[in-house]
Amino acid sequence: MYPIAIPYSVPPRLRLDCAATAMKESAMSRTVPPRMKAALCDAPGAPLEIREIDTPEPARGELLVELESCGVCHSDLHLRDGQENLPADLYPIVVGHEGIGRVVRIGEGTTGAPLIGTRVGLPWLYDTCLACKPCRTGWETYCADQTARGVERHGAFAEYALLPASFAIEIPDAIDPVQGAPLLCAGLTAWAALARARLEPGCNVVIIGAGGLGQYGIMIAKARGARVIAVDRDPAKLETARGLGAAVAIPADEHAGAAIRQAGGADVVINFAPSPSAWPMIGEAVNKMADIVTVAMVHEPVPLSMMWLIDGGHRVFGSSVGTRQDTIDFLRFAAMNPLPIDIEAIPFRDADAALDRLKRGEVAGRLCIDFSL
Repeated sequence: MYPIAIPYSVPPRLRLDCAATAMKESAMSRTVPPRMKAALCDAPGAPLEIREIDTPEPARGELLVELESCGVCHSDLHLRDGQENLPADLYPIVVGHEGIGRVVRIGEGTTGAPLIGTRVGLPWLYDTCLACKPCRTGWETYCADQTARGVERHGAFAEYALLPASFAIEIPDAIDPVQGAPLLCAGLTAWAALARARLEPGCNVVIIGAGGLGQYGIMIAKARGARVIAVDRDPAKLETARGLGAAVAIPADEHAGAAIRQAGGADVVINFAPSPSAWPMIGEAVNKMADIVTVAMVHEPVPLSMMWLIDGGHRVFGSSVGTRQDTIDFLRFAAMNPLPIDIEAIPFRDADAALDRLKRGEVAGRLCIDFSL
């Protein structure tokens, strides 16, 4: 007699466990190549070179993101050209801090992370200590132990990049990755500066510098009900400012302060011009109790009169990029209020040439790497 073959049946509970394990593994990772292309700066003043390096592996609490786009910022130019006086041991570095991409791998043991395939942003602020007073009170951009993407940590001029799960912010579906990438630094910086100022509907907001950041500032201020006065040396940028909603456009010359006063004076000033020469104009232009927010990185000192502060009741302060909550608020705003900046998509291979174009002043709007090109 031949033995009777009894088909093996997997217990229902074991089948469920196997299915759950397969789903978990699928949710934690996608196929990722062991090597990737990245634009490396080997030393201060060295050009960016696109080379193959190991694809980073996310540790606990980290995500691996496949880049779709990354904006090109003046800060990237400063870092490449060695103008930030970074320690030599930080090189070689991968710059780039306006990245958008999709999560493709989640570090083992990570909790509270977005799902595989979620589109997220990779901004300047990489992470902070999360424990100091600035971090606990919503001012994490002033954390003494913060690290920046493209400085202490490799940035987003690469096919893949790491992102701490606690700093992962989802990009709304209404925002295109190429059009939206500059929002993560240029747009966010303008948004945060205006959010910290006493901006009320109908007040006069003076935007000094009508380049990429200034253009975002013009549109955000106008959308919040302000009357915008744009100031720049470039007639073409002033014309662009008018097209974006500036009520008044004034050349940045020795008469600018008086011209601003004639146009109603400044209740809020946002300075995006990286020059100390803007300060005398500001002093002449402001109304009583004005807010002056400095954003541009100006290392030279400017003359500041204590009596001018006392008599005018002015507030003078700086603003640095934006917090996670600033980013969430701004992206929601941008999803509902399109900000039509002129953005030129470029292929990844042209990353270094793009920085050269910025250096020569040949970019009217923003440049953005499109990794699909």
